[in-house]
Amino acid sequence: MAMTKTEAAGAQEWTARPNCSLTPTARRNLVCGILALSLLVSGGFLLAGAWLVLPFAGLELAALYMALRALDRADSASETIRLEDGRLTITTRFPGEDRQLSFPTAWARVSLEAGDTPDPLICIRSHGRSCQVGRLMTPPQRLQFFSDLSGRLRSQTADRH
Repeated sequence: MAMTKTEAAGAQEWTARPNCSLTPTARRNLVCGILALSLLVSGGFLLAGAWLVLPFAGLELAALYMALRALDRADSASETIRLEDGRLTITTRFPGEDRQLSFPTAWARVSLEAGDTPDPLICIRSHGRSCQVGRLMTPPQRLQFFSDLSGRLRSQTADRH
């Protein structure tokens, strides 16, 4: 997974996204190339009298198109955690689920908790609300982010006292 960290003017931001092996343009070119090749081959079979090849080629192309559309939706997922001016803001974008929560850093508690993955996710809690992040991070990235965020929250809390 791709994890980026940016710091500017007292704000820190971490963004996790899935790795995208194909850009949207490359996906479109792939589908067009396979479509042309498939139509060429199935057209040859059609001319030879084996017309049933053409509908099955169409079914294969439809299945390929649906699989690539599912990849497009999954590639749009992201988790952004922003620490700025005493606020910790978590924005998660997954297919069918957009969520944004904000916590005061003085009250936010960070822990590693078992979720629906074999490795623990990062749970952020404050005032009865909680949010799990780390679904788009590898286990080493998750542990690194956990220690980095915990340290920054401790230092901000210590600075205020």
